[in-house]
Amino acid sequence: MPVRVWKFGLGLLFISAICEGQVPQVPWKGYAVLGNGNLTAVYSDDSRITTSTHAEGIQHFYFKDYTADYVASTRFRLLGEDGNALTPEAAPVVGMSNFFTTRTRTPFANGVTQTVLCFVDPDGAVVSLVGAKGSFQFTAALRDTIKTDQTIALRSLRLVNDIALAEWSNGTVLAVAPKSAQDKISATGASVVVTGSGSQAQVMIVPANSEGEAVAKVARMRSKGNLEAAAGKYWNTWMDSGKAPSIPAEYLEAYKRNLYCVKSANLNGQIPADITGQFVTNNMPQLYPRDAMMCARVLLLSGHADEARQVIDFWAQPQVPMKSPGEWYARYDAHAKAVDAGSGARFDEPEWDANGYYIYLLNAYHRAKGVWPVDSTLLYLLADFLVAHIGPNGLLHEGGIVEWTGDLPATNMIDAAALSTATRMAREFGDKARSVRYAGASKRISAALSQMFDPARRTYGDVRFTGVKGPNGESLPGKGQKLSLWDTTANVGVIWGYPNHRELELSNVFYKNNTVKLGGGMEYFDSPDPGLASYGHGVFFFTTAAAAEYETLRGQKSAAQGYIDWMMRNGNSYGLMPEHISPDGAEVSPASPLSWCSAEFAAALLLQSERQ
Repeated sequence: MPVRVWKFGLGLLFISAICEGQVPQVPWKGYAVLGNGNLTAVYSDDSRITTSTHAEGIQHFYFKDYTADYVASTRFRLLGEDGNALTPEAAPVVGMSNFFTTRTRTPFANGVTQTVLCFVDPDGAVVSLVGAKGSFQFTAALRDTIKTDQTIALRSLRLVNDIALAEWSNGTVLAVAPKSAQDKISATGASVVVTGSGSQAQVMIVPANSEGEAVAKVARMRSKGNLEAAAGKYWNTWMDSGKAPSIPAEYLEAYKRNLYCVKSANLNGQIPADITGQFVTNNMPQLYPRDAMMCARVLLLSGHADEARQVIDFWAQPQVPMKSPGEWYARYDAHAKAVDAGSGARFDEPEWDANGYYIYLLNAYHRAKGVWPVDSTLLYLLADFLVAHIGPNGLLHEGGIVEWTGDLPATNMIDAAALSTATRMAREFGDKARSVRYAGASKRISAALSQMFDPARRTYGDVRFTGVKGPNGESLPGKGQKLSLWDTTANVGVIWGYPNHRELELSNVFYKNNTVKLGGGMEYFDSPDPGLASYGHGVFFFTTAAAAEYETLRGQKSAAQGYIDWMMRNGNSYGLMPEHISPDGAEVSPASPLSWCSAEFAAALLLQSERQ
């Protein structure tokens, strides 16, 4: 196992080439996510990524929302005396300089190690800084055609003095500019090149709504002194404004990296499940209400209520269509349209656990800030939907957290807890009739939970009547023999407010004996269908984090620590949490990181510190 090196530092988006030692690489390939709430950059110099994507550095760049990806690649190269790029002696060693700054170290035969740092400035720029002894070349490859549900074309790329200004047909402008007036810049086609020499170079990528705004932003950036120090002060102040877990330094750094990843993935309330390119709809990162709400919970828990409020507000917008009154779709594109043409879960799978998450968030935000983020209308719409869809057996039959319709323990616990919370909220809002109705519905679901407990295996199971999905990934109604299929997400019910109880404790004994694999991580779900099983039997980070939180809540510190340490050992090359590792332990998910996984990992560390 490679040795991990966690080091504090300061940063922005920058590249730095200096002579220093190398840092061992962490095990799994992946990306870093950098952002400030209005821009998001997905970065990787991991050779296992770059070999596949044929791109380096910033490989995705979004501004204001996730409807368009403007940058394909960025890179620094050291130049020899002949003006050609030097050939690296070995693959780069990648990681983080601190929780918000990526670092790439590339060794050369002449004894120089180029160090490239990348971070986001608080004013809304990505800065690349390279400290190079000699000459350098920085190249930014922009996307000349962005194809989603529409085509966005690069309308112009021109030089205005020493700034390259790119404008797309949707009105977005990117300025690419060196900080130093001594460096030279050129632009051809969709490529911008900056060259220069000296001990250090800095290049800024600045998104804006107009050329005038972009030029003004560049001027402000150039007037600053130390960009890295300014960014460090800003991001450390943001982190310190929330809760800082009292945990050893190595764990604290991992907490900060993953919490910052969640912050960076949030563009004005949009938090995609994944922004590395695995889960997309019409070539845009897709929006799951569930995953975004999972992230919002962690932002609230960590003391960053403003970011959580953005998520709450986004899903409350009337222009976000619902499948039926009170029922969100499972997946949306970045325009907040519920459409097919996406990877991953079907957009029309019933995902009623989202109702429970949202009710929880409304109440948690009110506890944190003393105000309700929305009026009672949306609360009643969501809670009334749940009450109306409780089946004759007292349970909600939907696809929820495993994206496969059945009677699911997690959903029923989450929504029973949410309806209990809605009981108190309706009473405060003065609707006694609804308060009584919600209380009765919550008790009815709770009384029916035992139907999902498999007495033979002594575990909760998802109850279905078919073990396969349809040819297009749809859940089939099924009329065959009852199937009880284990699903480790039952722990999520307790995280979202349902009381711990005997059946769940027994389930966790089953989980430990049957689903903990690859040295300490937890699988997702079971299926007799080989295709579904190959996915569900992967070792997932959100189920492992949920197990850690469950064990912490019940006072089992050693068990919780084991799950946390497994995630620490298996983070990606930037210390962030992938979606899963394949059942045989050979591959990591392309979604590395997955927003929800980084969020849940941070939550597990925070809870651990609070229960010491």
